[in-house]
Amino acid sequence: MSQDAKKLLAVNLLYALIPVLLLTLPHLLKGVEMEAYGATYSVAMVALEFGVIALPTILYFLTPWGRGVARFFWAQRPTSAIVLVIPLAICAYFLVTGLTSLWLAILGMLGLSVAPQTVPLPATPGQLGVSVLVIGLAPALCEEFFFRGTMQPVLTRHLRPWAAIVLCGCLFGMIHGQLAALPGHVLLGMGLCLVAYWTRSIWYTALWHFLQNSMAMVMGYLSSALLEYAASLGGAEASAMAAQPLALLDGSLMLILPFGAGTALFLFLLRLTTKRQNQAELERVQERPCLLAWAPLAIALACAAYLYATSGMAMLGGGA
Repeated sequence: MSQDAKKLLAVNLLYALIPVLLLTLPHLLKGVEMEAYGATYSVAMVALEFGVIALPTILYFLTPWGRGVARFFWAQRPTSAIVLVIPLAICAYFLVTGLTSLWLAILGMLGLSVAPQTVPLPATPGQLGVSVLVIGLAPALCEEFFFRGTMQPVLTRHLRPWAAIVLCGCLFGMIHGQLAALPGHVLLGMGLCLVAYWTRSIWYTALWHFLQNSMAMVMGYLSSALLEYAASLGGAEASAMAAQPLALLDGSLMLILPFGAGTALFLFLLRLTTKRQNQAELERVQERPCLLAWAPLAIALACAAYLYATSGMAMLGGGA
C-alpha cells in the first residue's frame, strides 16, 4: 500500500471512529443527570465534540502520515471577502430550514411524525448565550477542523474536486444521525465543502458553520417563546396545525425559492471575490487506492444506518 493510500485509510478510520463513539458514549453517560445548558451539560457537549472529532485528528497530525496531510491543510488566511459569509449563512439557514420542512412533509405523508427535539432549545437568555458557545462555536471549530480541514483535502488528492465535495458533504451530513434533518445536513455539508475548495481555507466555513448553528439556537429560542405565548392565548391548535404535512409543504416552498436564490447569489459573489485563491490545481494521486483504504467507510455507514433506523423508529407514531 502506498503512502497516499495509507493516509486515505487513516483519515477514513478517523471518520469511522466518529459514529462508533457516538453510539457508545451515550450509554456511558446514561446515568448522569444533566440540566440543559448547565455546567455539566455544557462541559459534556464540548468534551464530546473535542474528544470524538478534534482530539483524534490532532493525534493523527502527530504521526508521520498526519504530518504529510498537514501540508494540505486548508488554512489560508481569509480576505475581506469573508464578510460575504454572513448574508450567505443567513440565506442558507432559511434554505436548509425550507428543505427540512419539505422533507418532513414527505415523511409525514409516509406516516412518520415530526421527530422529538434531540438538542434542547434554550429557554432563557442565559441558556441562549451558552448554547451559542456549546452548540454554535464548539461543533463549528471541531467539525470544520476534521471534515473540511483534514478529510476533504485527502479526498481531493484521490478524487476529482466535485466528487470529493459531494462525498465529503454526504459523509458530513450522514454523521449527524437525524433522519428528519438528513437532506438539510447533506446540502449544508456540500455547500461548506464547495466554499472550502474555492477559498482553500476553513475559516470561511467555520464562520458559516458557527452562524448556521447559532441561528438555529436563536430561532429555536424565539419560536418556543412564541409558541408558549400563543398557547397562553388559546392558540395551541395553530401550533399543532403547523406540523401537518400540507402546512409544512407550503411553508417550505416559501423559504426554498427566495432563500435558495439568495444563497446562490452570495455563493456566486464569494466565488468571484476569492477566485485568485484557488488558481493552482491541487496535485492528484495518479494511482487508484486499494479497496482497503475505503473499507472503514463501510463501518461508518453501518453505524449511521443504525442511527437513522433508530431515528426513524422514534418518528414512527410521533416518537411514542
